[in-house]
Amino acid sequence: MKIKKVIFKNIFTGICAAGALMMVNIIPAQAVVVYSNDFETDTNGFNTTARGSLTSNNAGDISIWLGGDRSFTNKSIYLTLTGLTVGNTYDVMFDLLIGGTWDGSWSFGPDYFRLLSSSSGALVNATFGVGRAPTRKTQTYSDANPLGDGGLFFHGEGVDVFFGGIPSIFYFGHGAGNPLLSFTANSMTETLTFQSSDWQGISDEFFAIDNVVISTKTQSGTTSSVPEPAPLALLGLGLMGLAVMRIFLSRIQ
Repeated sequence: MKIKKVIFKNIFTGICAAGALMMVNIIPAQAVVVYSNDFETDTNGFNTTARGSLTSNNAGDISIWLGGDRSFTNKSIYLTLTGLTVGNTYDVMFDLLIGGTWDGSWSFGPDYFRLLSSSSGALVNATFGVGRAPTRKTQTYSDANPLGDGGLFFHGEGVDVFFGGIPSIFYFGHGAGNPLLSFTANSMTETLTFQSSDWQGISDEFFAIDNVVISTKTQSGTTSSVPEPAPLALLGLGLMGLAVMRIFLSRIQ
């Protein structure tokens, strides 16, 4: 009888271990959104209320953009995030509209767009060229080189929505092949700076942003995982099995 008890205890332990592994594999790491704004109703978190309507895609659909009033020329705007967890990594997603005749690093430039993190430094720091472009390499931005450290590329390199002239839209954090930007918080408060600068200063060179989303990184150990319905059901079955096994073991003692 004692041998049977040992055997069943070993089986019991194996079932528990298998169940634990199954639960780890089934419960996915899910990103937790800490900030989201499409600017349709407000500009909460930003230091500006400048909004305006701009085309958002090649179908001509209209959306409200921060800076859509074309006021963001040679300007810095700030997003302040609070309640972050020190040491956690956060992903940054947004759409960038480059409006006007940005000249990249060409003779009337350089025309820069930057995204700066108070914790991690520059996430984007490159020249952009759009509009009536010369047919040569004039900008330092590419999807693979958001820091502008990969040499020169053709006007409009990496653009996701191109209107055949001006303006053009670049996606960050979503869309095939686009840059995945992130910062690691060194404080509970983070400041993200979106800014443009150019030496020419022509008023038609502006930028606007839309669909800003900040979320925890979708990697195991850095996100809060919540069991979904299927894993919960499995967990319930597992607990029932443990109860049955416990009764069985008590009867063979």
